[in-house]
Amino acid sequence: MLSFVTAALAFNGPALRPAGAASVTMMAGKKAAPVAVVTQERSGALPWAPRPKNLDGTLTGDVGFDPAGFSDRISSIEELYRFREAELKHGRVCMLAVTGMLVQEVYSWPAPDDVFKAPTPLGALATVPGLGLAQIVLLLGIIEIQSAKYQGRVPGDVGFDPLGLSTNGINPFFAKAELEHGRLAMWATAAFLVQSLITNEPVLKTTMDWVASLPGSQL
Repeated sequence: MLSFVTAALAFNGPALRPAGAASVTMMAGKKAAPVAVVTQERSGALPWAPRPKNLDGTLTGDVGFDPAGFSDRISSIEELYRFREAELKHGRVCMLAVTGMLVQEVYSWPAPDDVFKAPTPLGALATVPGLGLAQIVLLLGIIEIQSAKYQGRVPGDVGFDPLGLSTNGINPFFAKAELEHGRLAMWATAAFLVQSLITNEPVLKTTMDWVASLPGSQL
């Protein structure tokens, strides 16, 4: 996984902070003037590593986790916002993908026997007619173009709120929950695809078979 492969990048030299320094008095034969001891802020996600310089915790869900150093290469707040929008967009897609991969294993839309009937995620995708895939790509393109024109209140706000949860303002709890669920869903999507490719079996079946193999399992 990219995050684990690049985790070593988090072990950079200390990032010095001139502000908020502590003060101690060093004695060397005679009384010396107080010497400022410069401290560094640590990452909330990786306590042994310094916090990335461009992640100050003001964005919702920012815990200083950036082992690949993507945020170190940005030069403006607008670029940081684009990264956040991309993270939210991928998270939303993966939340739908996880739901779809699990649901299609136990339920299929009424269709001919050779369409949407494969139990594995990639197998089901392979049964979709070419015209159906073209429609999906077209719809995604339209959504992408329209959302790019929308000026949201915060990064990732594209004006889609059918339940009216943000009518009176964006709730910080909901915003953080969406981000955290999206991050988890990205990992789950990758895991489901790898698991399906290795076993060539549906995700739920493979998982339940593993649970049944555990000592003391009653499944």
